[in-house]
Amino acid sequence: MERFLQYSLSHDRPIRLIIQEDDGRLRQVSAVVEERGEGGVRLYILRPPRRITLPEDRILAASYVPKDEGLAE
Repeated sequence: MERFLQYSLSHDRPIRLIIQEDDGRLRQVSAVVEERGEGGVRLYILRPPRRITLPEDRILAASYVPKDEGLAE
């Protein structure tokens, strides 16, 4: 998962994430990592457009979005 978060942050590319919402529900989102730090991960979620900050332990899975194989230049 570390690799996907760093890829998005370094290349400003969206990735697919499974996150745990505040109410405990799981949600699949496409998002761009804007910042990582001790306060968590700041994400720009593509649909609906919004920014959130989550602790890293609430990001349960990560992968490339369809048609992206991690070959950003």
